[in-house]
Amino acid sequence: MSAPARADDAVDGAASGAPTAEREEADDEVWVRGRQTGGFVSRASIADAPREITDAASLVEPLPGVHVRRLGADDSFATLSIRGSSSSQVAVFLAGVPLSGGADPTLDLATLPLWPGAQARVHRTFAPAALGRGSLGGTLVLEPPSPRAPPRTEMWAAAGSFGARRLRVGDVRGDADGVRVATGVSASRSDDDYAFVDAAQSLAAGREVFTTRRNAGHAAAAGLASVGIPVRLGPTSRGALTMTTLAQARRQELPGSARFTTPHQRLDSTRLVSALELTLPAGRRGAFVARAWGRREGLSVRDDPRSARATFTPASTDDAIVAAGGSTGWRGSLLEETTLEVRVDGSGERFAPGTWTEAVAPPAARRANAGLAIDATALLGRRVTLAASARGDTWIDASEIGPTRSERRPTGHVGIELPVGPVVAASHAGFVARPPSFVERFGNRGGFLGEPALRPESAFTVDAGGRASRRLGPVRLHVEAAGFATWADDLITFVYVGWQRLARATNIGRARVFGVEALARASAFGFDARVSHTALATANGSECDYVAGRCERPPLVGRPAHDFVADLAWERGPVRLRYGVDVVSGIRADQKGDIVVPPRALHGAGVRVAVPRAPGLSLTLDVRNLFDLRVADYAGAPINGVPQTYPGPIGDAFDYPLPGRRVLLSVRWTTGDSR
Repeated sequence: MSAPARADDAVDGAASGAPTAEREEADDEVWVRGRQTGGFVSRASIADAPREITDAASLVEPLPGVHVRRLGADDSFATLSIRGSSSSQVAVFLAGVPLSGGADPTLDLATLPLWPGAQARVHRTFAPAALGRGSLGGTLVLEPPSPRAPPRTEMWAAAGSFGARRLRVGDVRGDADGVRVATGVSASRSDDDYAFVDAAQSLAAGREVFTTRRNAGHAAAAGLASVGIPVRLGPTSRGALTMTTLAQARRQELPGSARFTTPHQRLDSTRLVSALELTLPAGRRGAFVARAWGRREGLSVRDDPRSARATFTPASTDDAIVAAGGSTGWRGSLLEETTLEVRVDGSGERFAPGTWTEAVAPPAARRANAGLAIDATALLGRRVTLAASARGDTWIDASEIGPTRSERRPTGHVGIELPVGPVVAASHAGFVARPPSFVERFGNRGGFLGEPALRPESAFTVDAGGRASRRLGPVRLHVEAAGFATWADDLITFVYVGWQRLARATNIGRARVFGVEALARASAFGFDARVSHTALATANGSECDYVAGRCERPPLVGRPAHDFVADLAWERGPVRLRYGVDVVSGIRADQKGDIVVPPRALHGAGVRVAVPRAPGLSLTLDVRNLFDLRVADYAGAPINGVPQTYPGPIGDAFDYPLPGRRVLLSVRWTTGDSR
């Protein structure tokens, strides 16, 4: 292994959580100090993805430790789980702006727009304290196009199955030492009227009966602009001002489940995000950083009044979420071989319900949050890197129907990284927490009862693993592996109370999650192979099944025991061929763990061709679910002691089928820097 990187590189690595692509391409064996010291991090980018990326969910689902749960086709409702967390325990950021919060703890990944060159960073459990208030289960950071990237223009357009049409356009330009602008436009639509096997009709008929999923389409458009302006304080002193604005609108049809359809319901949403960041030099070794941001989301549900009355849902709603915040701090190096970042931040969030028909509007609620964050690293003996991260948060929740309540919660973790032969080993341990959401704390005057006295969820997590990169002749090899364990307290779960069976959020007790995650990549002779696998063993401490006099804790709902993704590509000249497989198994659908969602193995393939005599132009044909798998065997009630099965749709959850074979034909054109 080559000599360690300089201390300046260590500062950059600790700040970003991973080495730059240029550094990795130049030398696989350079040590980038601090890369995993602060926490295990995964990166994904459209430019490096072996498959065609259709939405944010498809961008991150191949990463280790990550599971995407879809309730339909691409662009349908999809949630993210990291290391066995629930979707409400994952924080999501875009350009430093939190997109998840008290009013919307579970973010639908389908609402996240993408542009050419988009990148995502997943912090598996531990994230830098300076990023913002942490989460119980990890953090997803979506990085917008940078105005300081090399000049380029890229266009990607695609058409495919189920009426899919997609467009992404990105552009970066400006003076090398002056104002630079990055812009992005994205749009998509589909009808998603695909056929699936109807379990109820198939069981009654004694054969497979297919029906068509209706009211599942979408249409969306988004635009983003990011402007970088140099700030000169003197002949040799300069800083930077970056302004980023995102605007998007979306119409999502809501089909309901396969058994309880909602053929007329739809969700119209808008999102406006603005962020302003100023960086100025402060001393010989540091920089002053200030950030301000704002976010507004509009949410409107529409349904046929007769259907709404039949399903006890509103016929129309008109809600808004407004949030704003800011932070200020310093980052740099006080001593040789150290880095330090100190930041103070604050934010406010408000949920404002509008007019509801055929239902009672939920209560208005608001949250104020203030925090102090510290991130530090130190290099000892030029071999061992230590890191520490700590936050102290205070938040105040208030609603028009409940008492105002304040909470204080410290969180933090420590980490170590050291070389052991050819392997760079890392380990972390610390405490994380999540405050209750507005629905959990104040209810919605309908199907959910409020519980103002809810305590925040908290957990202790420890992990350990390592990575190794080697070049063996023509073969480039990179391997990462880690094991982790989480013990959670005061888990928040909805329980049903009263004769009306209304849901109330309750701190039910404890849970534990054990797991391993691994990633391997090898390339040689035009071949590129990538494999990612996550295995989980979970236990719900609030449930107990007595088996032979012993208490057996059932697994947690919705977490797969195994999530495996593999891709093999071969490139020669202008042609690139790909074959891949996704395997998910061991998902439990009920609190007692008795109902198991059938495992599924979906195959895919693709071919990309660079068009001769047309620099920067390529065509791609991508096929998902190559063998058109749509039917799985579900366990039924035994007859005379003989286990029975019945056909049902494949999916990540009962009654939410996934589509069959999908074909996508796309064209990509790039000018300027092609990285």
